[in-house]
Amino acid sequence: MFRRPAPPPTSWATSSRLAAVFAFEAVLICLVLLRFHLAPMSAAFAALVGSLVVAVLALSFAMVAFVLIWRKGERGFGRALAGFVLALLLIAPAGFASWLALSVPAIVDVSTDPNDPPPLSHAEKERPADANPVSYPAERAAYQRKALPQIQSLLIDIPPDDIRKLVLRLMQERRWRVVADLRLAETAARVRLPDIAPSDRIEAVANSTLFGTTDDIAVRIRVEDGKTRVDMRSAARYGSYDFGANAGHVQRFLADLRDRALLPDQASQ
Repeated sequence: MFRRPAPPPTSWATSSRLAAVFAFEAVLICLVLLRFHLAPMSAAFAALVGSLVVAVLALSFAMVAFVLIWRKGERGFGRALAGFVLALLLIAPAGFASWLALSVPAIVDVSTDPNDPPPLSHAEKERPADANPVSYPAERAAYQRKALPQIQSLLIDIPPDDIRKLVLRLMQERRWRVVADLRLAETAARVRLPDIAPSDRIEAVANSTLFGTTDDIAVRIRVEDGKTRVDMRSAARYGSYDFGANAGHVQRFLADLRDRALLPDQASQ
């Protein structure tokens, strides 16, 4: 007596697994391209979005397969489950990133002094033509004050030179690459220009670990009313969304700087 061969798994389950595997491999390739700057960022992000669309299709195929397996007893549950889980692992982080992008202000160039932001002199020379401009439009100042009222200048009763040392130390701890350290105040004092109060300025470049995105940072230190005023600017080199990264750079850095400056043994080292 011959047994009837088992029917093949439903094509929806097979398609789900194949699409999920393809999306997973494509996402990995896109992340490598972004991290190591092997392709233009706009093209790599477009490919990443396309890969996530395929993951959504894989999730949809798996849902159809589950319905057919439940109602008609068709085979392929393991393949459908594999496609469903793999697609969900790709879509969940993307969904969280999308929610985060919508929940934070769309500001990729943040300054504690919107009216007179610290210049990004090094970035102006280094940014290619397809990067974001380094200019800070005047109309952005009012929007930033309303959207990010917590971003404020730091005014502290610590000598400027001590603050400069702390700034450099904090940048080093964050593994930011210092690209400029201009001692303008010291130069003015040396050539005896008492009527001018120029500012010291430190510029750095920060790269994210996962995507390899680049943010240009400038910190300005000057004396104001007998105290040291610190202004900071952080700007994404590419893109119109940064998921709050540059606002976070400024807020966390100045908070750490204030805390370190208030420790006597730290401020004088």
